Amino acid sequence: MRILVIDASGPTPDSVVAEHVALPDDRPSDRAFVRLNMIASSDGGTAVSGVSGGLGNRDDHAVFAALRAHADTVLVGLGTVIAEGYGAPKPPHLQVHVVSDTPDTTGATELFESGRATLVLPTSAGPVADGVPELRAGDGEFVDLDAVATALAGKVVVAEGGPTLAGLLAAAGLIDEFFVTISPRVIAGDSARVAHGPEADPHLWELRHGFVDDDGFLFLRYCR
Repeated sequence: MRILVIDASGPTPDSVVAEHVALPDDRPSDRAFVRLNMIASSDGGTAVSGVSGGLGNRDDHAVFAALRAHADTVLVGLGTVIAEGYGAPKPPHLQVHVVSDTPDTTGATELFESGRATLVLPTSAGPVADGVPELRAGDGEFVDLDAVATALAGKVVVAEGGPTLAGLLAAAGLIDEFFVTISPRVIAGDSARVAHGPEADPHLWELRHGFVDDDGFLFLRYCR
């Protein structure tokens, strides 16, 4: 048994965040290394008024930025891109792969006009707009995430949801590390869980790192 000590003495040191997100050496070479990063309220909600931004704080933002700094690409659903207002990511090296079942990118113009985003579609989807890079994955009506992971072999991917994409990644057994921030708020409502969709293998994960900041936010890192 381990006791997690709460240190309410001041801002979280950069070294704690750096340790929390440090990349392991034993990463797969035949597919992407996938790190899922999500936030939830203490009662399990993932959104306030339809977006997750109202749940976070400065340390959650710091973990979010540090994970992106260590990644090659972000994997995110088109609905999340639109709801959260995604623009070009700050790290100049970082790309964004946007998962969708439709080639219609209305509402995500800023991101796609940045030239940093690729639309990930099933092969059955219609043609994309001129100038939008695309990755076709899967022969059916839905994106084959195993094929996406293979196409991104050797890359570090930070998956940012939303809950439907998180659930599909979990069910496919593609999540290598799961970062979750527990926000000390009770929001009720009907927002989805962190991972929503088909059942995943309920195996035990290893808690590799955790800390609590001075606002009472709990940061956990689980490894498969």
